[in-house]
Amino acid sequence: MNRFKLAILLLLGLAAFTSCEDDEQKVNVNKEVYNLMKDWYYWYDQLPNVDPNSYPDPVELVKAIRVNPPDRWSYVTTKQELDAYYKQAAYIGFGFGSAFTADNKLIITFVFNTSPLYANGIGRGWEIVSIDGQTPTPDNYTSLIGPSEVGVTKTFVFKSPSGQTTQHTFSKAQIEMNTVLMDSVYTINGKKVGYFVLKGFIEKTATELETVFQKFKNAGVSELICDLRYNNGGQVNVSQLLGNLIGGSIAFGRVFGQYIHNNKHSDKNSYLYFSTNQYSLEIQRAVFITTSSTASASELVINALKPHMDVVLVGSKTHGKPVGMYTFQFNDPSIDWAIVPVCFSIRNSNNEGDYYDGIPVTVEAADDIFTPFGEVTESSLNSALNYLGLGTKAVTKSYVTAQPITGKGLYEEIGAW
Repeated sequence: MNRFKLAILLLLGLAAFTSCEDDEQKVNVNKEVYNLMKDWYYWYDQLPNVDPNSYPDPVELVKAIRVNPPDRWSYVTTKQELDAYYKQAAYIGFGFGSAFTADNKLIITFVFNTSPLYANGIGRGWEIVSIDGQTPTPDNYTSLIGPSEVGVTKTFVFKSPSGQTTQHTFSKAQIEMNTVLMDSVYTINGKKVGYFVLKGFIEKTATELETVFQKFKNAGVSELICDLRYNNGGQVNVSQLLGNLIGGSIAFGRVFGQYIHNNKHSDKNSYLYFSTNQYSLEIQRAVFITTSSTASASELVINALKPHMDVVLVGSKTHGKPVGMYTFQFNDPSIDWAIVPVCFSIRNSNNEGDYYDGIPVTVEAADDIFTPFGEVTESSLNSALNYLGLGTKAVTKSYVTAQPITGKGLYEEIGAW
């Protein structure tokens, strides 16, 4: 049985389908997922012929059959985890992001406000020296950090940027995310510059964005720096809201993007348009700070704005995900799987897309992980301000190259532990 109900709501649309009785659940779930992929998957015509029942669950099935390259993203998770993240801005973890330096030091890149680390004054630039007495490496980190379950307890040794060490024992809990990690308005040479760091595009983000842009508009901001360096993506409608807040005043009524599906579902192809918001800024250009973690809905808003205003990228090239996904769920509430395959691409009003190699930057700059967000000496922000010609002096110091490390599937999009 393959009865579908589809609502295009997000980067993740929503659908439902049925399965057979419980005594055949595993076999039929895998079979239904395989049939689903052959119908909705963007690269359905390149799927391998497999016996879906030879895989232990749909997680392993989708991981095995997705067309990689280019597809590094299609995944299966649980409905509970998916709803918690997108609707409640919550996930199970400790509440921080991290990256390994070239010499395998594990550095915290950001901390959510509800994290126990935040409450203990631990933040960006701190090193995780050990977890349960073991030194973390890129190979063992996932196992050291433990499963995504409430109550998993770990003992950490941290080293502050000034070199002091401290030990704490924390337990995993439901972390409520603040997707705006910080924001500020600078007055430089008589100009007002708005700066904010945005972690994701989920339902809660819309309210956070309007609060920030209300502040920017009231302050008379004439230059904008949008820091998306750790933004792994999220919902298209929230990405569109950010586009409207940045470019709605000059791009009103113009094409934001166009959905393109496979040839079985070309009837779903459609357009999104810019609209204005009461807090839309009246600016002619926007600067984005990006890294290889800037993905999906983040890249979408950059690509959508490019035909309509001056768009500047500072940092390093983006991740390269010009495609989006729908979520499919079983009608049977006892089956907790949510299948999230790539189902469409989105192109801008100039028909530009397919940036699988990432969007290149205008100005290269380091992710200065040992300097807090918002400090004008931080390499990427400093480079952005210098590009705007606002009189700041370039800062000369040694930078440490670091590679963010994330979980898989949904946790890759969450981008935090």
